[in-house]
Order: sequence, then structure tokens, then C-alpha cells
Amino acid sequence: MDNDQKWSGDIRYIESNSSRITTSGGVYKILRNDGKEGYLTNVYVGKAEDLNSRYLDHLSANEENSCIKNNLNNNECYFRYTILSREEDRQNLEVKLLREGKYQCNVQGQ
Repeated sequence: MDNDQKWSGDIRYIESNSSRITTSGGVYKILRNDGKEGYLTNVYVGKAEDLNSRYLDHLSANEENSCIKNNLNNNECYFRYTILSREEDRQNLEVKLLREGKYQCNVQGQ
């Protein structure tokens, strides 16, 4: 797997931006703007077979992760993704990112 993943730009996490999210598989991050110039805080990292569908899932009333729900409802958040077609590559990158960084809404063991 290529360690130099090509990531999308930061897309403001609002429903009207869902058309900017691919339906391809990949790994994504939810990031929060805490007002520090040029810096976004890691909120969550995940993987999906369909990034667009997962983007909308997190905005839906059915979102079960209350930490994600609270961040999206109460903060200026952003979505950043990279396309990876193989599930094995998605799994490996997600694990690597969780090892390297702190993500407020990821629950260990999930």
C-alpha cells in the first residue's frame, strides 16, 4: 500500500456538500475547526465501501456515535477522504491512522 495517500481537500461537513463525496470505497476523517489558524482537530477516522453513503449516515438521525453527532451538530466540521478500492488497504490505513493519532470519537475495540 502506498504510504503517501492522496487525500481530498477539506469539505465542510454539511448535507448540501454530499454531492462532492465519491461513492467509491476509502478511508475518511472527520475534523473539527477549533479556531486555531490552519489547524483542524481529529474527531474520527473510519472506512467505508461507499464514502458518500457513510458521509450521509453520520449526518442522519440514526447516527449512533453520540460523540460524532455532537461534533457535527455543534461545531464547524470537515470531511477528508482518500480512495482505496481494496478492503484490506482500507483496514490497514485505518489501523495505521488510529495508531499514529488521537481521534476523540473512535472507541477502541470497535
